[in-house]
Amino acid sequence: MRPSFAVYRQQDQEYSGGFEQLLRREKTLYSVCDRETEDPVICFENIFPSWAYAYVEKGGIAIVSGAGRNTFSFDAGFTARASLEYIDLSDFDQGKTRICSAVCLFAGEGKGKMTAHENRTIKDHRYPGFYPVFLYRKLGKGTIIYSGVPLVQLLTHEGSDLRQTGILPDYDERVSSIDKQKIASAVKSVLVEAMHVAGLPYVSLWYYPDGARNLFAFSIDGDGLLKEGVDDLIEVSKQTATKFVFYISRQLCETDPEVKEKLQRISEHNIIASHGSIHNGKDSYEENLEDLKILEEWLERMNIPYVKSYAAPRGMYCHSLGKALKDAGYRHSRDFGFVIDDYPFFPMNEGVQDAVLQLPCDGFNVCRMMGVHEEKGLPAPKAEEIISSYQTLIDYKLERDLPLLFFCHPQYFGLYAKEVYPQLIAYVREKGVLTGDYVSYGDFWLLRDQCEYDADCTEEGLQINIKHMGPQIRICIDGKIQKNV
Repeated sequence: MRPSFAVYRQQDQEYSGGFEQLLRREKTLYSVCDRETEDPVICFENIFPSWAYAYVEKGGIAIVSGAGRNTFSFDAGFTARASLEYIDLSDFDQGKTRICSAVCLFAGEGKGKMTAHENRTIKDHRYPGFYPVFLYRKLGKGTIIYSGVPLVQLLTHEGSDLRQTGILPDYDERVSSIDKQKIASAVKSVLVEAMHVAGLPYVSLWYYPDGARNLFAFSIDGDGLLKEGVDDLIEVSKQTATKFVFYISRQLCETDPEVKEKLQRISEHNIIASHGSIHNGKDSYEENLEDLKILEEWLERMNIPYVKSYAAPRGMYCHSLGKALKDAGYRHSRDFGFVIDDYPFFPMNEGVQDAVLQLPCDGFNVCRMMGVHEEKGLPAPKAEEIISSYQTLIDYKLERDLPLLFFCHPQYFGLYAKEVYPQLIAYVREKGVLTGDYVSYGDFWLLRDQCEYDADCTEEGLQINIKHMGPQIRICIDGKIQKNV
């Protein structure tokens, strides 16, 4: 049997494509169906068609995201609808997770926890109003795993907010409104579990080139090109044999009388890409397309080489921007307003992949850290404090195999570059991390997405048939890199 997934799509039903977005990111075997298939696991959004009961009874595994009161013909334990800001995904090693969503509460046994009475004191050893995020129900030889939270649908939603970005206390930034990385990680765990319940391994592709443990890259948002900052960034990039990607904003750089000379020096060793013409979000497809064109023409008039990679000004990514980037021939977009701190992926918009590859980065940056210190009346942070913050984030990500993708600005990070950056590079290299850049990592991911393979479980074991596989790509079986496949 093939260790593959199917994603059910009924043409007249609302469909976000969230399962597709995640499964494509994982580069595991999947297809989209409108009827029963022979795949061992089928994924559903909001719906459970009549034929699916027989599929499960015969031994199939069904995963349902966004189940409601009338989704199933049996009593699924529906209790109420609720609007929740957070759920607890500690069962999936994700902890408190921001969702900001309407949900359906189902009573029963399961994993994860949510409550309609947030922050209430527990009294008399009673825990009122707690419900699982995922519930499990045996049906014949198979199992239905369902959630009243529209988890995969949330993965495709726009929206950003000024909020705490992660594990660092007292630090916030304008990032994605919900914790999509945590949601995606929990759903992936359920996908793996479902495949194991079916008695099959979870086959996917590894996230980094040549089986590397992880990858570190640092980008610079060129919202201004302070001379000392640029000089020091160029110096430390040469010193460490690494490359920054400078995402350049026309609006905030064109008045600099030395801008052409600075960009020429940057391009000699580092990479220049687009941060847009106007340093603000644009809502419409037409506005975004025109903005991209103006920035490109400005760089071309100065004869500055650039690559078609992009970073949204102020992190304000939207689907109309993604579509404009795709139509303008861009390869990828580095943002923090759509998703932070996760693997690259192709965004789905109402069931359609019409945008370029997303390169989510960490929300932490030195300029915001300096701003927080100023707001609190504290002196500017010292290099040791900045290094410690980065190391804390790096260690956290290494535990979870999350990419080490960071960003800042030359007029802020440049002030600390000589003291901080070489130590960060030494720290990650000591831990066996590959140092790269956003563009090459994005291009690796594009090659990874083009890989084709098949798998089959027989009495002789798992057989992998590689149809097309780049030399840097590695197959994983249950998360373990296969060196000889």
